[in-house]
Amino acid sequence: MDTDFNQAIKRGQLKLGLPMWYLDAWCGNLLSPWQKAGEALSEYAQVFSSVEGNTTFYGLPDNKRAEQWRRSVGDDFRFSFKLPREISHAQNLVQAFAQHQSRWLDFSSILGDSFGVISVQLPAELTPARMDELFVFLEQLKQQSSADISVEFRHSGFFDKSGNEQRLLRQLSELHIARTVFDSRGLFNDLAQTEAVLDARAKKPRMPVHPIATGHSPVVRFIGHSHWPDNERYLLQWGTKLKQWLSEGRTPYFFLHTAGNQDVQYFLRFLEQLWELDESVWPGESGAGQSGCLFD
Repeated sequence: MDTDFNQAIKRGQLKLGLPMWYLDAWCGNLLSPWQKAGEALSEYAQVFSSVEGNTTFYGLPDNKRAEQWRRSVGDDFRFSFKLPREISHAQNLVQAFAQHQSRWLDFSSILGDSFGVISVQLPAELTPARMDELFVFLEQLKQQSSADISVEFRHSGFFDKSGNEQRLLRQLSELHIARTVFDSRGLFNDLAQTEAVLDARAKKPRMPVHPIATGHSPVVRFIGHSHWPDNERYLLQWGTKLKQWLSEGRTPYFFLHTAGNQDVQYFLRFLEQLWELDESVWPGESGAGQSGCLFD
């Protein structure tokens, strides 16, 4: 590929990561054998430069845990935590943010510069009819935040390529807020009958892929086909798009998923070859053949 992602990663302009920093199946390969779940972040951060951190969607940690997370990563690592669902999935976004913003801002301030992107995942029930409310909320979130913001839409009305989407993109651009792209083409072209693939196909959204950057930090969530080579066409497309965004001075975030994520670390190896990335060194490689992580 005619681009050098390695230099972009080294200078912190391209962020790569996974949905979370720990799964038991990663022990003895990505993570050290017998790694404790509560201490895995520091090892994960030796390999990746970002993480989605879906845990905050369900609830924020206490301040002590947030401080531990911050201390576990290096200066160039950037979190992309989700806004709690008590805000993003509320019947009124503005009211919910007013009610919960103090706790959210405390959490954000603890993370400091390590908080790269606030991820706002909206429910499928939120339609373009609520766009006025949405942008009042986003303006307030923007005013209170030092991190970039990316919003994931799950209602088809926001992808109509006409009035609704045009207004959405215009107003997002004015606020320098990104629209998260959830690319599930690989998953939905996967005819495997494994439990993991069937479960993912039943739960994951199947939204149009419109890779238009409206913010400084575009976010891509890519969930792949279980046969890695069947993702090549899509990943080469993303390689070209990421090169464009990098040339525009943006800092894109690219998150890899697989169905169940038990084997997502090996999907990373395929991506490294395809994009000609330097092969990452895994803390668990020296313990090949061993497995089993410890819980707190």
